[in-house]
Amino acid sequence: MTYTKETDTKNTANLSENHPKTETKFAGLSVVLHPTETSSTPIPLTEWLADSSLESDTTPIWIPLRRVDGVVKVMPVLPEPQLYPSLMQAICQQIGQDSLIEWQQKPYEIAGVEVDSHSLHTIQATISAVKPLPPTLGRAIHGLCFRWFANTSPQLAESLHQQENLPMALGLEYCSPKKMLLKISLLQKELLAPLLWGMNADLGNEITLAGIPCQLGSWIDISQASSFEKMVQVPTQNLINLQFLSPTSFKQGKNIQPFPLPELVFNGLLRRWNLFAPEKLHFPNVEWSGVVSAYELKTYAMKMEGGAEIGAEGLVRYRFADAEQAKIATILANFACFAGIGRKTTMGMGQVCMKS
Repeated sequence: MTYTKETDTKNTANLSENHPKTETKFAGLSVVLHPTETSSTPIPLTEWLADSSLESDTTPIWIPLRRVDGVVKVMPVLPEPQLYPSLMQAICQQIGQDSLIEWQQKPYEIAGVEVDSHSLHTIQATISAVKPLPPTLGRAIHGLCFRWFANTSPQLAESLHQQENLPMALGLEYCSPKKMLLKISLLQKELLAPLLWGMNADLGNEITLAGIPCQLGSWIDISQASSFEKMVQVPTQNLINLQFLSPTSFKQGKNIQPFPLPELVFNGLLRRWNLFAPEKLHFPNVEWSGVVSAYELKTYAMKMEGGAEIGAEGLVRYRFADAEQAKIATILANFACFAGIGRKTTMGMGQVCMKS
């Protein structure tokens, strides 16, 4: 949803009507910046809201997003999403008074405000190291994300730590021996604000992973965002192709099963869906009749501190003859792109994507 300069006031006035007071309205906001030329002295973006109606303890930090097609966007971030409606109003009022700002030593005009009300997000950030990164970073990345939550709220971090089913998944993509892409998927919109707030201090700065000095990128990329409501509207597929990007395995009784059998994949996803989706969108238990119709899989050992986890990577095609099961499986397969599949998804295992 985008608010342009011409419609800011009207849309702001209707915010309370469009969103129930009982739930979080926004996951985040971003402002769109257009390059401009001016003889005036623009206000630094970090000081732009100084004279607004915002309380001093709710002044946002500004996090740059990855440029897409040359468009410059910056996110004003607060520690709690409940604060965003007031921030939205302050931004719209300030745009009406002065939309000329300075960002990274260049003049821009604030052309609009985008509202993010999605429930599901995957954010990405680059990590560069001075020497080759080891393949055993799953636990280190897990700990790093919890530290970012704790930077914002120790109580939130402790609450997440005690949950058996975490509303998040982590992925690591090695771009080169000394560079990787960190992917953090969140299954609750309320988590985006505290994660970014706690992460901000490290953006563009040095961090340490497994004793190795690293540099965290200075911007983030929200690579995908969606909602449970949108997912239930996706077109049904009788054939579902899942690409398992990192080793994936399942608890089957007292054993570990590396082969992604339909009932293991889709029962696990259904349980996680019912944990985090709105109650009105919950699914009943399913006796899956789908089958694996084709696969190209290999088993790999994902190295971790203290040992290795064996799992499968590759492509699997699932076929569902039953129309209702095909519908539910299609929804859950799309959900898997955020939630991951199987065991230890918060340490990099079970990362998947759908293939056409």
